[in-house]
Amino acid sequence: MPLNSATNRALALPEIVFEILACLEAQAELCPQPIQASLRACTLVSRTWFFDANVFLYRAPYIRHGRGSETKINALVRTLTTTNRGLYVRSLSRCKVELWEMFPLLDKLFESCPRLSSLALCYRSGDEKGHLMEPFETEAVRTLNPLIAQGMSHILDLDLTSISINSVTKDDTAYADAALNCISACTRLQKLVTSRADWTNIKTISRHLSDLSISFVAPPDLKTSVALAPALVNLTDLHLHHAPQALPAYDFTRVLAQYCRSLTKLDLCPESITPRALEMMVLHNPGLVSIHLRNCPDVYTAAVLEHPPQNLEFFDMGTVDSQLILKALAMCPKLTSTGKSAPRNNNTVEFWQSFLERARQIQELHVERWSDFHSKDLFFDTVLPKLGPQLVRLWFGWRDLLGCDELERVLTSCDRLQVLRAPVKGNGQNLVRCFKVVASRSRLREVRLFGDNVKFCDDDKRRMQRFLPVLCSFST
Repeated sequence: MPLNSATNRALALPEIVFEILACLEAQAELCPQPIQASLRACTLVSRTWFFDANVFLYRAPYIRHGRGSETKINALVRTLTTTNRGLYVRSLSRCKVELWEMFPLLDKLFESCPRLSSLALCYRSGDEKGHLMEPFETEAVRTLNPLIAQGMSHILDLDLTSISINSVTKDDTAYADAALNCISACTRLQKLVTSRADWTNIKTISRHLSDLSISFVAPPDLKTSVALAPALVNLTDLHLHHAPQALPAYDFTRVLAQYCRSLTKLDLCPESITPRALEMMVLHNPGLVSIHLRNCPDVYTAAVLEHPPQNLEFFDMGTVDSQLILKALAMCPKLTSTGKSAPRNNNTVEFWQSFLERARQIQELHVERWSDFHSKDLFFDTVLPKLGPQLVRLWFGWRDLLGCDELERVLTSCDRLQVLRAPVKGNGQNLVRCFKVVASRSRLREVRLFGDNVKFCDDDKRRMQRFLPVLCSFST
């Protein structure tokens, strides 16, 4: 009896429950399905656990889109509307695309979820009608009735990807007007993601905005850019991509280069900025830690290296002259990853020897194809033995499959490896054997294996999860 009493008291301690649930929630973005299952299990521990775990369980519910997802969503809605668990939905803070059927209209969503701070207005890939196409086109959103306007004023994270739909039956003007209304109503907005944006008519934007990811159909002209710039001085993350047949956004980025002083991350393409403006932007933002150049000519990499940020950790140059890669390694002392950077010329054993001599700080490696490393043998016999002991993250592209023996060589060469993503071939039994060899000394916390020809049954997955961390995931 004393033992049972002690156990009951331990299970009832609020601080223990909070620590466990907080730890689970921190991992939810990485692997939502296992975390949701764990939270459901926590509701069965005791009465105390039931009430605390339900708040976390319904704060950001996740149902994977696929076969049977409609049935699961309908069951969840019935649970929320027919039991006292409906109270928990008021703590919902994130509404993702998988659950949009729960609230087909924005006014109902904000009425049910007053704490909503992150909203993704997306359409489902491969679905002709989509989640939000009809509601997003309604007069309620175009004019923003008071309930929607009040709800939008609390949104901190807004994703307007829905306006990127390509359909001849929909009016792009209606989506652009609705998007501009949403942006204007989000007075506390900190992060904005939008595609095919028409900013020719934008009037206001949140001065709290720190993260902007946008693809322009009609970029703002010089006058509009100057008017917007004072509201964008707090930007830390800037991602500018280019919509098909869109005009270059040179005026916008030239003004941003003069105003922004707090940028830490840049993701750009040549249609969004000129080399001169990029050079000025890098000069005025010495705190940059990440730069991603997409399909940019060599002159863009050279522009960055005119004033290389000393805290730069990630620099994806794309396919460039081999000497620029070596120069970046020499001039950026904290560079831990060159992303998918690959040499256009001089892709020889001598180049890779020079790369390895200067890559003492590299901790992340992207292997898109063996030819980027001159040959498969060069990668396994020279690059991997040298870099392996210091690698923390290793990413393989889709083009070259790894056999089980090759995967085992990777695992045994990389003592510090925490994240591994790789396309594999073989069967589940051999993969289980491969990972079991290194399980006792492995630091892996995320494993993602994929490949169309992998025979990977559920029993094999369960065997692997006995000796690999719970965060491992498998997609085949």
